[in-house]
Amino acid sequence: MIRLAAILLVFLLAPPVRAADFLDVRDVVLCAVPAGTPPAFTEPSCRSTTVDAIDSQDGPVWIKAIIPLPRSDRPLGLRIAAMAASEVWWNDTRLGANGRPGTDASAETPGTFDAVWPLAPTILRPGDNVLVAHLSSWHQPWRVGHPVVQIDVEEYTGPQAPLLRYYLPALATAGIFAIAAIFFGGAWFADRRNLGSLALAALSAATLAQLAAEVSRGVLALPYPWQGPRLLIIMICASGVGMSMLAYAAWHYRRDTLAAWVSGGAVAMISVWLLPIAEDARSMLVLALGASGAIAAVSTAARRRDGKGLRAGLLLAALAVFITLLALQPDFLDGAQYLTLAGLAAILFADQILVLRRAQREAASAAMRAAGLETALLRQSIAPHFLLNTLNSLVEWVESDPKAGVEMIELLGDEFRTLARIAGQPLIALDEEIGLCRAHLRLMAFRTDARLGLDVDGDTATLQIPPGILLTLVENALVHGRYADGASFSLKIVRAGPLLGLLELTTPASLRGGDGSLRTGTGLAYIGAQIAAAFGAEATVDARAVSGSIWRTTIVTGALS
Repeated sequence: MIRLAAILLVFLLAPPVRAADFLDVRDVVLCAVPAGTPPAFTEPSCRSTTVDAIDSQDGPVWIKAIIPLPRSDRPLGLRIAAMAASEVWWNDTRLGANGRPGTDASAETPGTFDAVWPLAPTILRPGDNVLVAHLSSWHQPWRVGHPVVQIDVEEYTGPQAPLLRYYLPALATAGIFAIAAIFFGGAWFADRRNLGSLALAALSAATLAQLAAEVSRGVLALPYPWQGPRLLIIMICASGVGMSMLAYAAWHYRRDTLAAWVSGGAVAMISVWLLPIAEDARSMLVLALGASGAIAAVSTAARRRDGKGLRAGLLLAALAVFITLLALQPDFLDGAQYLTLAGLAAILFADQILVLRRAQREAASAAMRAAGLETALLRQSIAPHFLLNTLNSLVEWVESDPKAGVEMIELLGDEFRTLARIAGQPLIALDEEIGLCRAHLRLMAFRTDARLGLDVDGDTATLQIPPGILLTLVENALVHGRYADGASFSLKIVRAGPLLGLLELTTPASLRGGDGSLRTGTGLAYIGAQIAAAFGAEATVDARAVSGSIWRTTIVTGALS
């Protein structure tokens, strides 16, 4: 494993070499003169410069380069990768045109971004060869820093084949990210509380989209006006990759300040977008910002001496390698990024899968506890003394007030039917649970002669809870307490966006004083198991006296953290 890692590291650190390159042109003479015949390149408007400083966005330009070529039996071609229409001469022989340069937009016909011309052996000279090109960029959608990207002489195998070979190693990672995007996207849809899965799905999808934008240059003969939008898409996708790395690390290791980490990262990346630097430099910088933010979020947890600390340490090392390669590889975005991200993603994916498996085990365990406690609670609820007391009350009401007796029978039947219907459901609407509690209070009023209410503070729309948890609390209170006629339970609801964050049920003051407690036992154990199965291991339930014989039970789902 160590040897394999060393080989991969050496491969990634090796200087990037474009497939089939023969000679890169660096220095040129540039002249800004009117269109027509090539200039002598000795005019006052001519100057020496480099290829990346050629700018044809303010008007047509002419360039001249002296290219020394060694003898070669390979077929050679000239490649110009530029956001410009061009016309080219080699040793005074016209090779052809890529589009048509012009003095204004109406006179120009845009060419493709990559143009390749074969160099016939008859026009090649041993030693110095002279390249002359006429360029114009009137159809550029917006101004860019370096409209001319590359001029080189390479082995001629066609216009697109060398680019495809160059991108081939990166293409090998496409399947990894496609599978990961589907898997973690599905995991998030199954449990939308787990934002770690969402972050990895977003990272995989953004990487896949960026790779598609990169490789499109080798697959499609892109018109040069499309190159600017292509670079913008790459920068947006790189920002998505960086933000996903940061969000994943913050979700797992700085969850209490997740919003601050994500907001700060977004502001930093938007600031990079506004910098007056080359498009590729912006893309690499947003990746570096995302990885650096993730390192900062993970660093504290990496010091822990437990399983979580070990996972944080591995993630920290992988992020450090990612940033190192980002700094050392000048062409990182073209290929090394995807290979490096595949290695980093393997650690992220393994970490998240461990988290998901642990959550599944905890949910299964909680479900088993809930099932056992539900059986115990059901037995307790239909115990003979409960049925006997209810039936005795029913007999008394039928004899003294038949109409009230019929109403009691209907309420009792409705409650049992509702309990039978919802018993097998993992979640029901909070409104339905509240309605069940109010119906139970109306039923119990026939036995206790105390008409009790349930007041609700908060928005219940679209919220769901496990069935029976509020009913269990109300029933516990009625068993252990005695309340004045007209008293009310109070239910407070706190939302976490579209999810339930907290439920707080407060009893009226019990006439039995301290004996009216919601004691720990089967009921509260059942509630704890149910909310753990529904909301995860971070969900909690707590019952305590707040003053005298008033008790408050607080259920926290974990969505607020």
